[in-house]
Amino acid sequence: MNNNINMRLNRINKKVGVIKIGICLVIVLLNSYVLLAQQNSQPSTKEVGYNISAGDMHMRDPFVTVDHKNHCYYIITSRWKDGRGGLFAYMSEDLKNWKEIGFVFQAAPDYLGKDDFWAPDTYEYKGNYYSFLTLSNKEKGILRGTTILKSTTGALGTYKPVLPAEQLNITPGSMQCLDGSLFVEDNGTPWIVFSVEWCGPNVQDKIGEIWAQKLKRDLTGTVGKPHRLFRASDAKWPTKIGDGVLVTDAPFIWKDKVSGNLILTWSSFSPLYSIGQAISKSGKVLGPWEHEEKPVFSNNGGHQMIFEDLQGNLKISFHSPNESKGAKRETLTIMDIKIKDGKFEVLDKNLVSEKNVFDPLVVGGENKMCCKPEKKYTNPVKTTENKDLSIGDPFVYQHNGIYYLTGTTNDSGFDYYTSKDLITWENKGPLYRKPANHIGTSAFWAPEVRYYKGKFYMTYCCYVPEKDMLQTCLAESENPDGPFTDLYTPWFDLGYSIIDADIFVDDDGTPYVYYSKNGMLNGIATGELYAAKLKKDLSGLDGEPIFVSGASQEWEKVRWDVNRCNEGPFVFKRNGTYYMTYSANDTGEGFYGVGVSYAQHPLGPWKKCVDNPLMTTDLSNNISSPGHNSVIEAPDRNLYIVYHRHADAHCKKPNWDRVVCIDRLYFDERGKLKVDGPTNTPQLVGW
Repeated sequence: MNNNINMRLNRINKKVGVIKIGICLVIVLLNSYVLLAQQNSQPSTKEVGYNISAGDMHMRDPFVTVDHKNHCYYIITSRWKDGRGGLFAYMSEDLKNWKEIGFVFQAAPDYLGKDDFWAPDTYEYKGNYYSFLTLSNKEKGILRGTTILKSTTGALGTYKPVLPAEQLNITPGSMQCLDGSLFVEDNGTPWIVFSVEWCGPNVQDKIGEIWAQKLKRDLTGTVGKPHRLFRASDAKWPTKIGDGVLVTDAPFIWKDKVSGNLILTWSSFSPLYSIGQAISKSGKVLGPWEHEEKPVFSNNGGHQMIFEDLQGNLKISFHSPNESKGAKRETLTIMDIKIKDGKFEVLDKNLVSEKNVFDPLVVGGENKMCCKPEKKYTNPVKTTENKDLSIGDPFVYQHNGIYYLTGTTNDSGFDYYTSKDLITWENKGPLYRKPANHIGTSAFWAPEVRYYKGKFYMTYCCYVPEKDMLQTCLAESENPDGPFTDLYTPWFDLGYSIIDADIFVDDDGTPYVYYSKNGMLNGIATGELYAAKLKKDLSGLDGEPIFVSGASQEWEKVRWDVNRCNEGPFVFKRNGTYYMTYSANDTGEGFYGVGVSYAQHPLGPWKKCVDNPLMTTDLSNNISSPGHNSVIEAPDRNLYIVYHRHADAHCKKPNWDRVVCIDRLYFDERGKLKVDGPTNTPQLVGW
């Protein structure tokens, strides 16, 4: 038995831890006699191609454009193709059922706008259609800002840049801006209203701002200087997130015809993604602006706009829940909204008390409102007996609305817990028990369960005396709660110790495995991550393993003379990027933590994030060695990281008394994975 295995075995003395692209259907206007004659025999909108329900419109920043002439609605959203950004159109007659139209703009290879392609807002203005779109060019050092595209052939025509080829954005080039929108005063003066980004080079204290600037009447340039309307800190309701930023998103001005007030809606966090409002009683863009104390909507939705439907009803459109840039979970949300006393009525108004969370159920513009009690968690998570959930290497999977959690529990196999909310867990007993003739005798570590082709597959490792090494096995079950029976013991043998195997299935159905090559080098514990394609039947590897990473960053070298490990890989995919969370250092010691790597293909090359670690020891907050994690989607569709840490932050090291914790993951403006944590204090959740 090599020294690394001896060292790890001797320490185990307690419980351880995404359609078809349809051709545009032209609706021929028939004379009224024919319409009346055929009224009862007309097919429904779904039967003529409107086959996407509003609830299946997964997009961020939805902007509804109303076409009164043709009696329909459009949403033009951003979409990438062949590595270039573009605008993709949808059409509806009733806001409930939509159909794809296709691209109305795709950037030419030499177009200056190479990055972002965020939040297109599309307006009819002086007989043409204009789309306000957020772009940047990182290679050329062009800060994020808003450009304008124009179609002279209708909302679904071909859009072309309004600005000269050498000028990307119409917002100030020295300011990092986003989410520009159009507002036209009664005298015909157009304005662009935009956010100056909290992370840009021209803000103070990481506080986002809302600015406005007059535009030329043909929208080809600006007039005069830009004006700051307000800072996020001018309002009482926004909450700081991440490393102390106050966000300003999606400014949009609506004029109340009764009071003459201008109502500026914008988004931030309170603490969930929310929609606020500011009022200009002067009826002027330059205000002054007065902020309402409470958001219009506060239950994890935002980037809103206001419109009147074809029947004259006032509507608000936004995405919910809020997850990440370009994520597939955010859904088109359309609600009725009312103005009273010159401001929007709060959509959360039916809450029983301030300690309730509003839960909107939106179906094609209908509002169904209900209330549910506020829910919080405090790490570590608890069992139904109100005890800390004490296992190591926690892995969470979900099936039919139930969450399952397993991990390193004992040398006879693995137990499991179930939960409906990720917060309170019920012990359900054995998930897998080793048979008497099993090749392994101890070190049954780090089980993971993945669903693949109608079955559940469990990977785990164990110590095999005959080989004097740790080997990975594969078990299967028809059910998420087992029992699991061994399929391959070992699963594959590469002549070295293998731990922490993680199966990932790509969008095309191809399975991959990631694992840690475990060993000793001159008395130093080592761990290197590898990736390999799997055979379709999971019977073994389909090709040679490819090196992913070893301990290389400074935070991974805390005890370089003792431990040089990368282990515990977990892989998932978002927005075309592959993310791997992994752990480094020694789980029993005081500097264990979680890092993140990125790739554009499952086999890499993988690149570690320069911002690593994602989380590590924070003794000032009584947190020691958070690590070995899995990632799961919560009931509110946000991602959460589930990990273990030391039960006692100040315990004598080494120590393997570990407890299970969770914290929310999110993606920053660069698409980098971040975490709200690790935490010890009560955390409000949106489910």
